[in-house]
Amino acid sequence: MFVGLDFHGLIIAMMLYSFIGWAYESTIYSLFEDGKFRNRGYFIGPYCPIYSVVSIVNVFLLQGITDPFRIVFFSALVCTLVEFVTSYVLEKLFNARYWDYSAYPLNINGRVSLPSSLFFGFAVLLLVKVIHPFTVVAVNAVPFTIRMYVAIFFLALFLSDLLVTTLGMINLNKKCKQFYDYMDHVMDRGFDKANAKREYLAKFAIVEYGVEKSRHVMVTVKDISQKFIELETNIIKRRPDFHSMKYNEMFEVIRHNTSSEYRQEKKEQKRQRKAEKKRLRMGNDFEEPENLEPVVMEYPSERLKDVE
Repeated sequence: MFVGLDFHGLIIAMMLYSFIGWAYESTIYSLFEDGKFRNRGYFIGPYCPIYSVVSIVNVFLLQGITDPFRIVFFSALVCTLVEFVTSYVLEKLFNARYWDYSAYPLNINGRVSLPSSLFFGFAVLLLVKVIHPFTVVAVNAVPFTIRMYVAIFFLALFLSDLLVTTLGMINLNKKCKQFYDYMDHVMDRGFDKANAKREYLAKFAIVEYGVEKSRHVMVTVKDISQKFIELETNIIKRRPDFHSMKYNEMFEVIRHNTSSEYRQEKKEQKRQRKAEKKRLRMGNDFEEPENLEPVVMEYPSERLKDVE
């Protein structure tokens, strides 16, 4: 038994937590970030495995801890570490970022941030106190044979998805790539239909009020982040030669991040990431056009006179 579950029950619980994470990312978080539903899963199926890993690790590490403050604190640290490492590994493997907290205050390279870590800390508190105990009781109540077959089905489904997705994303197999793109298109069509229904429901006053409140919260968070950036910039501009025995390294990082060269470098990296992501979706035959010259529209003088 591990965290109250046998091997088969653990597989079922992890798939459940992965689905909950995918549902949160594709609905609540997407509405906050983009104002619409989006399929934010990396895999073909509706699950985000990072949520299941973080959930089980936290449940295991927090066994015996009952104080809510300590649960939030330690789980926020665990979530921050796992999220940072996962973001770094995915970017190195596929040259793409699947989340970016650059608009949030107190973020580290856009990979993690204080607001997101606190949110996950409170989410783990809910998991430890309510969701996982209920899951243990519900899963263990299922007969062993049924639990075994369900676990085998989930495991086979996930491993197949992992294989097809990985081969398709790195273009090692053309058929896997085509199948991945087709299923991604099917999921996008489903979310387009959901967004159309959401736009219809948004006409009602109570739904519109909730959407506007959500957007207001997101705008407020981004405004706070911008104020932090402006504060850092003003400190460096007013005291360019400022040094600190203890925090000198931190001020050097701020100087670098507020320089014009760094901003230009970040813009170039963002452009390259978009081009690489487009290339991966379209295949190896895609080549980004270089040095496109702007088209200048010239009008005859007679037409300009008519306009005047």
